Amino acid sequence: MKRKVIMTEYTDPWKLMSPPDQAANVNGRRVDQDFPWSLFWAVDVDSKCLLIFQHDRLNRPSSRLPKLHGVEFETRTPDSGSRDILVIRLVDNEQREIFHRLCLDIISATKMARTEQEAIECFISRTWRWHRLLRGGRNDRLSDEEQKGLIGELLVLQNVLFPLVGVKASVQGWTGPLNAPKDFEIGRLCIEAKARRGAAKPFISISSEHQLDSEGVDALFIHVSEISAASEDDLQSITVTELARNIFEKIEALDIYTVEIFEERLIAAGFDWADNYTDKKWKSGAFSLFEVKGCFPRVTPSMYPSGVSNLRYAISLQDCEPFRSSEEKLKELILGALDGHQH
Repeated sequence: MKRKVIMTEYTDPWKLMSPPDQAANVNGRRVDQDFPWSLFWAVDVDSKCLLIFQHDRLNRPSSRLPKLHGVEFETRTPDSGSRDILVIRLVDNEQREIFHRLCLDIISATKMARTEQEAIECFISRTWRWHRLLRGGRNDRLSDEEQKGLIGELLVLQNVLFPLVGVKASVQGWTGPLNAPKDFEIGRLCIEAKARRGAAKPFISISSEHQLDSEGVDALFIHVSEISAASEDDLQSITVTELARNIFEKIEALDIYTVEIFEERLIAAGFDWADNYTDKKWKSGAFSLFEVKGCFPRVTPSMYPSGVSNLRYAISLQDCEPFRSSEEKLKELILGALDGHQH
């Protein structure tokens, strides 16, 4: 079920608002007295436009807040009371009309939520949907390497996590597109998804010193998928759009609310439904699973003096063989991690 926002002539909800006398305060009014959640149009001491969601402190956002060009996103905890506020603030007043459209879209999405926690997730997810537009967009589609990387993550989502923890927990745990150090976080268990050509040299690329750092997690695995370019007439081949669509439809059939989060992650990963990928087909082959522990070949922040960062390196899969693991062990640990996270 698709939701539509019907746009009418632009009416500035902040136009008649005066800034507060003190920097710690805001002036505002409720979006709608009959609205199920506490959303407010507001202005701060600098006359900047705000959309505010006042919510129970127990429902703090669980997902990473977007970083958008010209827009600030933050949570605030007042000195008194049991309610926090989620704030989206327009920095560049020249973007006032498009910011208003963003706010209306957020309001429309949150109205459909069943609980305040879901409304908060919708608030954040809708902002991620605008991520490309508000950051100025990108002029090109995903590169071949980026397509392979995304396919590798989508295969973990579909083939590994969906059967074990369901679509909602799986998609919420897909944190890689949000610039988190690990691709998937299920409780205190993390998975890094890697994709490589089957005929390529047996190496995988590591993009940061934090990627294989197991400090603070109970278990860390690397899932390596063989993904190779395929011909257009190969019946077993698929485009990145086709795979994303298949997963989208599966999520939509099981939990319509989670579709919002899935699209948020796709957008954050640089994927756009409007981009044409029909000229690039891919075929997935065998996969390997390794547990990162002990003397696993890796570089982590504890290995070098402070001040060094943004490391990129490659790991030989041959040297990973002593750490090869099984689906059964991963399944056992994932279920245990999810159970511990819930309790």
